[in-house]
Amino acid sequence: MDYGPFGIRLIMMKTALLFWFLLLAHLLGSTPLRAQAPCVSQPDSGANFDAYDAKTGLLLPKLLCVGRPIRLRNRSKNQVDLDKIYYLAGPSTICRGFGNDTSTTFTFNEPGPIVITQNTNPTNSADVFIFSKTYEVLASPQPAFELSICSPGLVQVTVTDKSYATYFVQVGSAAPVPAASGETVSYPISGGPYTVTVTGRYGQANLCEGTSTKPFTPLPAPIAPVLRRLTRPAEGTVQLEFEALQPEYRYQLQVATTQGDYRNLMAVTAASPLTLPAAPLPGCYRLLLQDQCQPPVFSLPSNSICSVQLTGAATNGRNQLSWTSAGNGTYTLTRTEGSTSVVLPLLAGATSYDDADVSCGTTYRYQVSLNSGPATSVSNEVGLTALSTTPPARPQLWAGFNLRNQVELRAEVPGVAAGGQLSYQRNGAPLAATPARRLLDSLIAPDPAVPLCYTVDFQDACGNRAPAGAGVCVVQLKAEAASSNAPEIRLTWSALTATGPDMAAPVSYRVLGLAADNTVVSSVAVGNNLTYLDLQPDPNRQTVRYRIEASGAGLPEPSYSNVAEVARPVKLVLPTAFTPNGDGLNDVLELKGRFLDNFRFTIIDRNGRTVFQTSDRTRSWDGRIKGAAPVPGAYAWQFEALDQQGQRVKQYGTVTILR
Repeated sequence: MDYGPFGIRLIMMKTALLFWFLLLAHLLGSTPLRAQAPCVSQPDSGANFDAYDAKTGLLLPKLLCVGRPIRLRNRSKNQVDLDKIYYLAGPSTICRGFGNDTSTTFTFNEPGPIVITQNTNPTNSADVFIFSKTYEVLASPQPAFELSICSPGLVQVTVTDKSYATYFVQVGSAAPVPAASGETVSYPISGGPYTVTVTGRYGQANLCEGTSTKPFTPLPAPIAPVLRRLTRPAEGTVQLEFEALQPEYRYQLQVATTQGDYRNLMAVTAASPLTLPAAPLPGCYRLLLQDQCQPPVFSLPSNSICSVQLTGAATNGRNQLSWTSAGNGTYTLTRTEGSTSVVLPLLAGATSYDDADVSCGTTYRYQVSLNSGPATSVSNEVGLTALSTTPPARPQLWAGFNLRNQVELRAEVPGVAAGGQLSYQRNGAPLAATPARRLLDSLIAPDPAVPLCYTVDFQDACGNRAPAGAGVCVVQLKAEAASSNAPEIRLTWSALTATGPDMAAPVSYRVLGLAADNTVVSSVAVGNNLTYLDLQPDPNRQTVRYRIEASGAGLPEPSYSNVAEVARPVKLVLPTAFTPNGDGLNDVLELKGRFLDNFRFTIIDRNGRTVFQTSDRTRSWDGRIKGAAPVPGAYAWQFEALDQQGQRVKQYGTVTILR
């Protein structure tokens, strides 16, 4: 075949290139001079290797772990050149011949299947044997789990992770315990550290594993809840008061059933008090402390507190009350009238009471309390208006003047403290109709000559009229000077009379002398006399005041008359003449009289000149004018004064100087 010059040159070039290639390959010693075998695993070639965990040295037949180093170890049956073992890792078998990298340690950072290929070269052979193994690289995630602190001394763990074949739970420093995914298990708390560690492992023992740790705070010791008070603020409503709850636990309000156990009413999350608008009544209640996670596993009940049901009816003259409760303890019955409350006496174990101490028409409110240990249960409130068909007792009356000269009337109806209608009369004429037990009569002018008598009648709130009421005729006092010139004061007064249960009781009188501020300054017993002559009134008091104290006639306390007073006039007494001649008889003009406290005395001569003036009753005039000898003749005098009541008094006259 004729290649021509160009073809001959091309053949020569190819031959030269092949020569240099074969020479280079021979020098490197990595490529046989014959054709390389196909890049497939050759299980019968005698080539082999194993993978081991670099940390523990354990054989890893099929599974590897992300991030955990492995070591490859040659297990070929044929003698191979140890310097010519080359490993490659990838998604499939890799054939690349020999290279310079003969590393046997690998770390895989991604999960999934991996193929490790071994290239070996038997000793004294140019052959290349390709051998590969497929492994599964597994991730080591932190296992997920849920942690709850539910019961005292226990911690509840639920492994929610599904990555591993097996799991172990370790609480604090306790030994790990096998656990199954999806199951909730309670573990004891044996002391610190207060942590839960969950470890996940694969099926191949001692391979890689994942761990996760969470801290927790143990629950405080549970304290049994305590109910303190049950009240009934409205019909069908119950209000419960209890001690502070522990927020780490859950609580249920329960009510007792007829079977002897309790059923749940509601979860309790709020602080005291708790109001149940439509509560089961009657009922016995309790609070139940429970485990937050497994209520049936752990619970602690409070004391029980039972409602009290009170009923009542108003009958003739009494209010009848009765009550029931499933609880035990001591009952207290309280009655309220207006804003005043009293505790009524109860016999031990009593469940009823008749209240006879009531006034017709008055409304009373009742409540019963059951005291049992730490708890008090208060019943519903019952209001009753007292009824009666029995006439009330005859009213009693006291009457007398006060220090303002008003007649004060005080009525009392035995057995009826308040209410009803009192009809007061003065001298048979209506004075007032009122429920008030006290009345003032200011529209009177005392006159012993005209009797002043009061009576009272009573009708209770139920329309029952009492027997005719009592009457009192009060003492009226009159005081006057016995004569215009004498100091004596004559007193006369009317008799005290009364109609009542002891109207025949004797009456005695006492004359009281009063000061200007109405304090008693003298007291004289006069028996049953109705007159008295005061022979020695106080000479220093222009106005004298008196009052009569009357005791007896069946009245519970003394009755007093009006205050009567006598205002005696200020008076100056002078002679008509005097003789200032030095004989020691009638030589000076002296001022005499009574109540000369605040005055001015002036003497004027016939020319209108003031020749003597004084405001001192102890000073006298000897007739001299500016030291000159007395001049016989008539002189005018003028007396001006203010009495003890502030009234102005004037007197005029003449006095003659004789030789």
